[in-house]
Amino acid sequence: MSEFTTAARPYAKAAFEVSQAESKQAQWSDALQTIEAIVSHEAFATVIDHPSMDAQMKGELLIDICADKSSLSETQKNFVKVMAENNRLTLMPDIVILFEAHRAQAENTIEAIATSAFALSKAQVKSMTKALKKKLGREVTLTTQIDKSLIGGVIIRAGDLVIDGSTQAKIGSLTQAMSH
Repeated sequence: MSEFTTAARPYAKAAFEVSQAESKQAQWSDALQTIEAIVSHEAFATVIDHPSMDAQMKGELLIDICADKSSLSETQKNFVKVMAENNRLTLMPDIVILFEAHRAQAENTIEAIATSAFALSKAQVKSMTKALKKKLGREVTLTTQIDKSLIGGVIIRAGDLVIDGSTQAKIGSLTQAMSH
């Protein structure tokens, strides 16, 4: 766990709790992602690092830029101001990740990634999704990706869970078993 994640945790939790109280989790998610994209932009970082920029100016600048991309609620504007006042704008990438984790837990969902050597059929994806839902007890959104370096099989990642069903892992297990 990085110090940034530790510092971001209370802000992400506060944002999530407010989003729940307002029943606007999706809007908060969109707003936080917009803010994060702006804050992560190199030009914005250069401007806010200038010594003449005080916390209030940083917050107002970010709110003005966000107004061009999407409208922020008053609560979201206050969140930006608090982040700027506490010099925490650089934590936005971690805040977004933690916010989305809170949201997924509250909505009883999880995102999973299935990596395979070849494209998976719709039936395979459906079967994996169903098996993961049963194993995890949550709704699963499964994304697939291809990694040509795999010989065969599938590696599934869902949160902290990793299921390595790749041929390479099986060969490694056999090699280890035979060497003992």
